[in-house]
Amino acid sequence: METAEQKLRLFNKNFVLLWAGQIVSSMGNSIQYIAMMWWIMTHFSDKESGIVMGLMFTFSVIPMAVIGPFAGVLNDRMSRKSIVILSDFLRGLLILWMAYLAYTNALTAFLIYLISAMMGIGGAFFNPAIQSTIPNIVPDKNLTRANSLYQTGMQFTQIIGPAIGGVLVGFFGPFFVFMLNGFSFIVSAGTEIFINFRQSFENDQDSKSFFTDFKAGFKFLYDQKLLFWSMIIVSVLNFAFSPLDILIAKQIKEIYHLGALELGYTVSAFAVGMMIGSILLSIIPEIKVKHNFIIIGAITTGILYVFFGFAPNLLTFLVIAFLMGLALAFVNVLFQVIIQRLVPDEKRGRIFSVMLTFETMFQPISLSVIGFLSSTLSNVIIFAILGTLVTVFSSLFYLVPGVKEV
Repeated sequence: METAEQKLRLFNKNFVLLWAGQIVSSMGNSIQYIAMMWWIMTHFSDKESGIVMGLMFTFSVIPMAVIGPFAGVLNDRMSRKSIVILSDFLRGLLILWMAYLAYTNALTAFLIYLISAMMGIGGAFFNPAIQSTIPNIVPDKNLTRANSLYQTGMQFTQIIGPAIGGVLVGFFGPFFVFMLNGFSFIVSAGTEIFINFRQSFENDQDSKSFFTDFKAGFKFLYDQKLLFWSMIIVSVLNFAFSPLDILIAKQIKEIYHLGALELGYTVSAFAVGMMIGSILLSIIPEIKVKHNFIIIGAITTGILYVFFGFAPNLLTFLVIAFLMGLALAFVNVLFQVIIQRLVPDEKRGRIFSVMLTFETMFQPISLSVIGFLSSTLSNVIIFAILGTLVTVFSSLFYLVPGVKEV
């Protein structure tokens, strides 16, 4: 007799629906990404635009840093399916509201910050729910392939989305792009209704308080030294990577004197690299010793980060973006698989939320600081500082207890 695990296939209904729904909403996001940044750069001065973009991204990640751990406890105590559907649906309504504000020319900087914060709240509940669910709906032997395919789908939308976004902004304006993204979230919520999340709950959950579950998540993470110290290092890396979007947008507009279409090409080049890396991971035999690929990939991204500032033209900039995406694909997918396997399902929501909280808690500071510094320091200097930071701290992964066993 086959066990339930053996009967489960990679391309089952639950995984396909989850994958398809996220591709749809990710496509809308990748299109809006270009529209939002270009809208800011055309409605504010060169000096103000960097500040507004920095604060917009800051307000989008603050909710994760503040409510992330509490959202994680709810992900383990409540139906993740309900959380995912509601998060997508409400975020869709928020973006449609933003489309209306853009159409009526009422979209102010304050409203951009407000909507970004509310979208961040939705993401604080949604992201750990999805990350916790993938191991439940695919066989363990296919977990690397599943995460690789999931990332491939997301990155594919990042390839064609920004280019489409640049064209749509040029022909129809930001209102049309925002509206498309709003509907994409609602469509995604519709597909999620038919997914069986196969969620597990702790047997004594009803007798335990919310605060007890909250503390248990922190204790489990602290006891797992590999996860704990990796989380600390990744937090620093996220600090360095957070302002990359701002720096790229300013490089395209103010250094190369190009437009939204070229900005879309750059984002697409980065996504092409990540997609190819994810495809490679989905077709090659599973990598048994993952830590070398993770650490070397992270160090490579730091070196490429420095090279960004010295790129003499757009073509060189695109090549660097592609190579960075390729290296990051190995880092992200393999690290995700390690976490999913180390953490049991009934604790996964809390652990993912706590890790996401620590990984994002310094992002608001980074985005705000770099947003202001970008108006006084050159991109060359900022790229060099942040790239060096990534390279040094990526090397510290070799000192993490237990890292050589994964």
